[in-house]
Amino acid sequence: MVIAIIAILAGLLLPALSRAKEKARLVTCLSNTRQLLVAWNLYPTDHRDVLVPNGFGLEAAAKGEPHWVTGQEHTHPAAFTNRAYLLDPAYAAYAAYIGSADVYKCPSDRGMVELGGRLFPHVRSYGLNGYLNWTYPEGNYNSSSHVTFRKTSDLALGSSSGTLAFVDVAPGHVCMPAFVIGLGWLKGCFFHLPSAQHDGRGVVSFADGHVEAHRWVEPETIALARTNWLPNHLTLWLYGNRDLAWLRERASVQVTASE
Repeated sequence: MVIAIIAILAGLLLPALSRAKEKARLVTCLSNTRQLLVAWNLYPTDHRDVLVPNGFGLEAAAKGEPHWVTGQEHTHPAAFTNRAYLLDPAYAAYAAYIGSADVYKCPSDRGMVELGGRLFPHVRSYGLNGYLNWTYPEGNYNSSSHVTFRKTSDLALGSSSGTLAFVDVAPGHVCMPAFVIGLGWLKGCFFHLPSAQHDGRGVVSFADGHVEAHRWVEPETIALARTNWLPNHLTLWLYGNRDLAWLRERASVQVTASE
């Protein structure tokens, strides 16, 4: 009888404990994203209003103009385990503002990268909206009919409270430092999936400085985001997906004739 009661109590308490742990991980993820956003706002004050460089690859670092952090596409898996790409000023513009690699990793991200037949956790979970000063490589995924914001003053072309900055990326879609959102020829493509690890929510931040845990509404978005999968990013053409539409509306604004 006593054993049965203990089993019942454990069945009641374990889900509550699991929810409490996930809530704590969400709080940490929100804190991480706020720190990234603070650095994003500090960088232009030290660089004549220019937003921190964004994109992917080693080209920027080789030219002495590193991205906020260095990263590569999935064809270079070693980039996902290299802390120097986060902390070495030769590779990361953010090295001057953030001294801990832990800030770049969501505690709910358990994604792994295979190197030499072994699995390693990747060191970064977050991506920065590709329309925020994509610099290298020059052939990027941004739509030419939409604004790529270069300076903080450019944000006045849209709404800073409605322009995405950092996005917590789905573990299987952690890729380049830039978070690609399908506009223009990519319309309908879920190139990078946002995380749904926080009970169907993912952490997103905005250019005005606010951070939130956004709940995704499409079951397909949540299911795909929870898949530990290194995909070809051009396979997810999900026309009509409301979560993709939400991201698209907050990625950029249309170029006008006067710009």
